[in-house]
Amino acid sequence: MDKIDVCNMALSRIGIDNIEALTEPSEPARACSQFYDHCRRVVLRKYPWTWATRRVKLAELTDKPQGFSYAYRYPASCVALRKLYNAYFDNIPAYTGYQIVSDKEGRAIYTNVANVSAEYTADIDDTGLFDEQFIEALSWKLAGAIAFKLTGNAQLPGYCDEQYMALFLDAAANNEDEQNMRDKEPYTLIAARFGGDF
Repeated sequence: MDKIDVCNMALSRIGIDNIEALTEPSEPARACSQFYDHCRRVVLRKYPWTWATRRVKLAELTDKPQGFSYAYRYPASCVALRKLYNAYFDNIPAYTGYQIVSDKEGRAIYTNVANVSAEYTADIDDTGLFDEQFIEALSWKLAGAIAFKLTGNAQLPGYCDEQYMALFLDAAANNEDEQNMRDKEPYTLIAARFGGDF
């Protein structure tokens, strides 16, 4: 399963013929090329997928921001920062405070906590690492993004989004099960936790 396969799944969902490459001179290829990476990052960002989770010790910056004791470089591959921690905090509490800012080198994290590590969802583009249910959800997300452009059917994007939402919630629930955590979140709460604008 590669990027073209995911795109062709999305095209099939809306009744459009398959493509051979994203670079071919066709409207379906141009639409998939335009929306694929955006949709992939949106679905990645929506949930802490186990296969996309990364943990790194943050690089401390030499410049000390006003009002904070430490500055760290934001992880380059991060699409969603899940938590900050160190030897004393499993998850740095809100009262200690941290702020994410942009500087000339990219993004930085300002905080008053020393020796910080981060847990985050990475910008994974290797489809070989994708969970099968993630692929199902992503293909529907992409189908919804390209449906009107390719078919002119104003009802089709809404249908695709409904299918995406159902598959996303199922994929998130199964991913939660695989974590085998003591205080595992019940299946019925996942929709509430990750509900809203998908």
